[in-house]
Amino acid sequence: MLEWLIGKKRKDELPIYSELKSIPTRVLPPELVDQEASEQFATQRDTREHELLEPTRLPPNDESLFTELLMGKDGGVLTINPPDNSGGCLPVFSSPFRAADYLQTLLPAASSARYLCSSPLELIEMLRDLSEAGVAAFALDRCPRCETFTVISSESAKTADDLLAVWAIFKATELARADLYFAFALDSARAGQLEVARGVALETIGHVTVEDPRPHLLLGQLGVGLRDRTLVREAKAFLRFLKFDELERKLDDAARSGSPDFEFHV
Repeated sequence: MLEWLIGKKRKDELPIYSELKSIPTRVLPPELVDQEASEQFATQRDTREHELLEPTRLPPNDESLFTELLMGKDGGVLTINPPDNSGGCLPVFSSPFRAADYLQTLLPAASSARYLCSSPLELIEMLRDLSEAGVAAFALDRCPRCETFTVISSESAKTADDLLAVWAIFKATELARADLYFAFALDSARAGQLEVARGVALETIGHVTVEDPRPHLLLGQLGVGLRDRTLVREAKAFLRFLKFDELERKLDDAARSGSPDFEFHV
């Protein structure tokens, strides 16, 4: 079990983008919306799911994979109301980073919160105990910037393999969307559409994944191109937090030269 105590201004607190905080959601370009709705994207997502479910890549049942939030002095697990208010729901995250983003976005005053990392087997046991207490559903990687989210009945996840199947569906969608959004943002940046690229990159971080270093480096380079020192500083803070030292140095080089190259080898 890994418990990470969140305190005020701790050095391990997740950085934030001021623009994402002021505008949590942006309208995506119509071309990107069409690409995400295409059969090609669906095929890429399905391919990712099949890859994740391969025996050589599937996480073991007893290995820490999920993260929950413990709240208050008694350390009770956080539960939330589903969109239809039909009983309690357990928010579960596929990484501590996603849990931290949720916590800092929706529960910024919860200074005593801790992370609990669980294996699929441990989460099954937790879901069983919560069901007996009236919390009969869970939500995987609930986006803190979206009002609606998918709720999964605990009855549909009776075994660790069931949980891993759900994890693969959500993770495959995340990875495929991250690739699609980043490619669109990068193409926009290379075409001189820096504002469009910035908006898509921020949506990627705010609604798809906070852990992928590519949109952070791209935002830093866009900050250089837009002469936005705040954006450069915030992107650098994320790269440092995620420990991508080489990419942080690449951003420093772009900042010193004053000219982003938009060349990526991540």
